[in-house]
Amino acid sequence: MRRLLAVGLVVVLLVGAVPAAAFAGGPSASSPTAEPQRLGVGDDFDDVTFHITVYGNGTAKWTFTYQQTLNETEKDEFEAFAEEFNNNSTALYDGFRGQAKDLASAGQNRTNRTMDAERFSKEARVGGIVNENRGIVQMSFHWTSFAVADGADVVIGDVFQDGLYLGPNQSLVVHAGPELRFTAVDPNATVSDGTLAQSESVTWEGRRDFNDERPRVRFEPVPVTTTAAETTRSGGAAGPNATTTAVAQQPGETGSPLALFVAAVVVLLGLAAAFAWRQGDFGSFADRGDDPGGTAGSAAANPDSGSPAPSVSDEELLTDEARVKKLLDENGGRMKQVNIVDETGWSKSKVSMLLSEMEEDGEISKLRVGRENIISLEGHEPDAAGSPLEE
Repeated sequence: MRRLLAVGLVVVLLVGAVPAAAFAGGPSASSPTAEPQRLGVGDDFDDVTFHITVYGNGTAKWTFTYQQTLNETEKDEFEAFAEEFNNNSTALYDGFRGQAKDLASAGQNRTNRTMDAERFSKEARVGGIVNENRGIVQMSFHWTSFAVADGADVVIGDVFQDGLYLGPNQSLVVHAGPELRFTAVDPNATVSDGTLAQSESVTWEGRRDFNDERPRVRFEPVPVTTTAAETTRSGGAAGPNATTTAVAQQPGETGSPLALFVAAVVVLLGLAAAFAWRQGDFGSFADRGDDPGGTAGSAAANPDSGSPAPSVSDEELLTDEARVKKLLDENGGRMKQVNIVDETGWSKSKVSMLLSEMEEDGEISKLRVGRENIISLEGHEPDAAGSPLEE
């Protein structure tokens, strides 16, 4: 085995070459006779990018993105491939999941940290930011304990035994999770913003050969700051990881008269409201306010005097999974996948990925009937030989 991680990536990438062969009509690179020697699969695509997003708990999300410019014939063929890939179990995706598990296992042997590959996702589509005729395949997973703690810092790199090799047309992008920021990168990389600490990501382009345990990236936690005013508005103290900050005044500075007046009014109104609440007369106090004539209260009660506070429907509070199950329940326990797309207004790719995850979690089942997918709750599955949903 050439390298612990590099060889694993070779296999995954060779599995990833299947889409190019699928729409170009070429042979599959994942055949039993294929013997990967390098990360050369990038030659089959315009771009191959590995994204690694690192989180404060040590987990990293790995996303493999393959892009290829398509002509009109290839575009039609890729759309057919994408429909099959998104809606059904395929050898390509099954191979990716298996190789990800192998990578995590090899990393665990290397570092003696318990690791796993989980939370898999996939998507194939035609699109692109600049060129809309781009075939895009994305597959991702979460690698637990990929990073190691060094004091308060988080560091990645020890799983890259003997380094890592990027082939032509390939790039590696490491992203800082929302609670982290970069402090050191070895070797030097292209930053996404002015300085390393300000950047959300760093990028290396291939062809490139890294040394042992490289690339190595160090992050530090981002301090969460909450002002006293924000804490008051939120109705309580800041969270356990938050630091309360105050605006420092210069010696001899007492604050502006206007600010002191506003603060005094806020305090007095708060005391008055509390007193009215204890006396059971909070409603009349709110109506009167500082308007003895009652005009302010009338304006608040008059719907024409201003817009009412926006309300949130029960439907908006549901998770995507709960909304799908509610739809199924309202339709006798099963629906066509295309009808779920119509009812929710979501894109076909979003519905496909969501249903695949729900099927993996055992929340629903999918049955292929002709060119349709029938989605069912447990106990409502149609007979495979003839679904009553068939038209």
